[in-house]
Amino acid sequence: MKVPGTINSRNPNSQSVFENSFVKTLSIAVLMGIFLVDMGLGLFEIFSTKESPLPTAVVLLIFAVIFIAGMVFYEKQGLDTLSSLVGGALAGFGFSFVFVSLVGGVQFALGGGISTIGWDQVISAVAASMIASVVILKALSYKLQNHLY
Repeated sequence: MKVPGTINSRNPNSQSVFENSFVKTLSIAVLMGIFLVDMGLGLFEIFSTKESPLPTAVVLLIFAVIFIAGMVFYEKQGLDTLSSLVGGALAGFGFSFVFVSLVGGVQFALGGGISTIGWDQVISAVAASMIASVVILKALSYKLQNHLY
């Protein structure tokens, strides 16, 4: 039995914060903006130091795991063996690229690189990435609405 006024009581008319479309869109935009800027800083770090932020063995292990998972996923979706191999390889390459650039961005930020570039430029880049991510999300949702799967 629930007693009114206790922590466990819920108002059936109240809406969760994450059910609010504004909060959902804003949080996705902020996360995508930070994600994209971190990847950009990682690429900057990789090209300026001319070396990977991760050992080659770790990058190869990440590629192998995602390659196998992608291949199995595409086979279960009904693709033939060759197509699933290509799909798995593309997924492995893409995820490895994203992960390495993210780690490079974190290393760049922790190494004091953001203060070298300037906080104004980084915040402007996050804002521009947030706008671009919302435009892309809305375009994708509109495009996917017209296609029933």
